[in-house]
Amino acid sequence: MALEKRFNSFQKVVERIEKDAESFRDSIAALLSHQAAMAAHLTVIYDTQLGVQATEQGGVQRRFQQTPAAATQAANDAEAAMAYCRDEVLPELDGIDRDVIRPMLEFKEIMKTIQKTMVKRNHKMIDYDRHRASLAKLKAKEERSFNEEKQIFKVEAQLETATQDYQYLNDLLKQELPRFFALKSQFIQPVFEHLYEMQLKIYGMIYARCYELINANQSHFVTHQMPIEEGYNWRTSQYNVREELENLDLLKSGGKAWLAVSGGANNSKLSLKERAALRAQEQEHGKHPSPYRPYDAEEGPPAYGATGGTTLDATPMAYGKQQYPQNSGSRSGPAPPPPPAIANTSSAQYVLALYDYDAQAEGDLSFRKDDKIEVIQRTADKNDWWTGRLNGVTGIFPGNYVSDM
Repeated sequence: MALEKRFNSFQKVVERIEKDAESFRDSIAALLSHQAAMAAHLTVIYDTQLGVQATEQGGVQRRFQQTPAAATQAANDAEAAMAYCRDEVLPELDGIDRDVIRPMLEFKEIMKTIQKTMVKRNHKMIDYDRHRASLAKLKAKEERSFNEEKQIFKVEAQLETATQDYQYLNDLLKQELPRFFALKSQFIQPVFEHLYEMQLKIYGMIYARCYELINANQSHFVTHQMPIEEGYNWRTSQYNVREELENLDLLKSGGKAWLAVSGGANNSKLSLKERAALRAQEQEHGKHPSPYRPYDAEEGPPAYGATGGTTLDATPMAYGKQQYPQNSGSRSGPAPPPPPAIANTSSAQYVLALYDYDAQAEGDLSFRKDDKIEVIQRTADKNDWWTGRLNGVTGIFPGNYVSDM
């Protein structure tokens, strides 16, 4: 029983080593793929070009805030380093399959054969006990019939066979298990050492690429030797992105500042008190129709950024864009008078959608690429929000998502 208990315990150790090796292999493969993909995304984020055609001549729109050269170089180096690291380490993972996982699977098959022998020995012991009990019960009778006498001879033969089988299997396990335990260390130790050496080699290869990347871009990776919290505080002291984002018109007061200039008086996200205050403010300052808006249209939201303040560009790839104040003209003077009536209202202006756009808030106009949109109100700046009509629905949309027809 002691040998059997030791064998079962060792079987669990073998399964644990196999699972750990498989987990290490899969984790490193996922890590390498994730790091390479993340580095590729970073190069897009730090790219100096927006990648959006902005002129009819095929020009490419640049960022308003140019990406620092050190950041761009670091992003490009990171993409190359992670790609090299993935290509170098993935073949090494095949060595773990070949020299660790496969030998452990073969070893488990050998152990299954031994386990079957133990189970068969235990079954023979049960047969031995059953036949011995039946024979003792028959012999305990003082008067036996002829059939019972025949049964005694039959049970004695079965008991003899069960005894021989049990003793054979039991003696075999007693002789072979000690030899198995002596040999298993000669097998397990090299496999375990190889797994450990492979882990060190793979970690060293990853570290070497990261070390090379950091040393080549020390002007950018200035916080890598700082503790995490200290590095975060240092970055925040240099440029507090969160504070600047919170000052965007889109995010002030939970987005209510944006609702105030985009039809917020009729928006269900505001309370009745807030909507009443907006209506009173509109009546106090007075509202005049835009020269681009027909007289029969209801008063809709003005172009994005008409109230000044910080704005966010709506270009699909406008990553890291610096916020700048929209200059919509001085509002200190009296409001301009309404324009004269347009004699010919049939000459409507249309634009062609370059991308798909789904409404992000109430009052936005959704459209699909290549849709023909009627322009109701627009500005000279394509980075502003324009007002248009599509399929009978009127709303605002980003001007840099469309082109003139």
